[in-house]
Amino acid sequence: MRTKHLRKWITTTAIAALMPPLAAQAFQVLPRISDVDRKLSSLGSHSILDGIGQWFVGNALPMIKNPVHEAITLNALACSAPTGSEHECVTTDAVREHQVMLYGVRWPDDPPFALNRASPPRLSDCDVRVTLRSTAQPKCWQGLFADAAKTAKQKTASKPSEPAFGPGDYLLYRSHFGDLQFFHAMATHDGEAAADTALRMKMWAQFLWGVATRSIPTDRFIRKLEPAELGRYFPGDMTATNLLATGIVEVRKDLDKVALGALLHMLQDSFSQAHADRLPESGASCENIPRFPQPGKITQFYSYAGQVGKLHDHEDTFDALGLQTLQGSPNVVDASRAFLSLWKEGASWSEAEKYFDCAFALQDPEAKAGPGPFTE
Repeated sequence: MRTKHLRKWITTTAIAALMPPLAAQAFQVLPRISDVDRKLSSLGSHSILDGIGQWFVGNALPMIKNPVHEAITLNALACSAPTGSEHECVTTDAVREHQVMLYGVRWPDDPPFALNRASPPRLSDCDVRVTLRSTAQPKCWQGLFADAAKTAKQKTASKPSEPAFGPGDYLLYRSHFGDLQFFHAMATHDGEAAADTALRMKMWAQFLWGVATRSIPTDRFIRKLEPAELGRYFPGDMTATNLLATGIVEVRKDLDKVALGALLHMLQDSFSQAHADRLPESGASCENIPRFPQPGKITQFYSYAGQVGKLHDHEDTFDALGLQTLQGSPNVVDASRAFLSLWKEGASWSEAEKYFDCAFALQDPEAKAGPGPFTE
């Protein structure tokens, strides 16, 4: 018992020494380490390392530490922060009120998944008994993400016209560097036609809308559901519950909000200059759903594998968000609000599809994906 208490004291002291003053953390609300995460950490194999690792993931990785998606979503929901100051929407009370939808908004960046017990990762910080996500096994998460980035560069160097990862690989690898990059409004590889990327995004949006409107079952295998093409990406015995909430029991009764959050994430990413290039908005209304103004058309989707991470991350910050919302109308918040309005109205996919086609309209369907200006 004395050793256990000593370890806890060392962990607490180490984290306290690393933590910046509270004022500097004003907007570091998410990822919020839950009581469940703390209990899992104490029951797992690396509680001391995970305590420090949780601080590292929450404060050192731009993709995780900047709750830009949360700010956009909260602004679209109810917050009335001035344009350009969307970060003011991210408060502890707002996060608690909308925590399930915000879990969904963060899900594409940090999807939970089980580690392979038969062939566990060759990392000392990974515990196969604990669902992998940044707040439960942060050191393992960091190690796998680094491995995915390194392996993706090696694979794309030899086969640039193919996704680096696909079915059978970990979800974290596929969603950031492989065949599921459409989660983030990005192409799966350099050279992919914009129309192909948009079709994958539409397939994903249709599935998520079905879950969000409770019009498709969440306990049936995805390969047996519509759209049928999605089965190519999840050919095994994977359900919507498995995909969106493996190891996350708390959100399963509200998978509709989780799915909507994941859809909003893809929409919001399409307004990031590191994900896609858009023309300025023309002032026109959506042709088939004219109550919504049309965002600027997409001229090109980017692929992540050839980008420099630091340059990419610079476009996923509050500063980049403020520049976009101050200079564009409709902007990313307006587009998010449109999908939220349709969801609250209980719109069918055929109705929501009209706005999807407007929000993701292409200037040139044949435009080839590439890294864009985010290279060394």
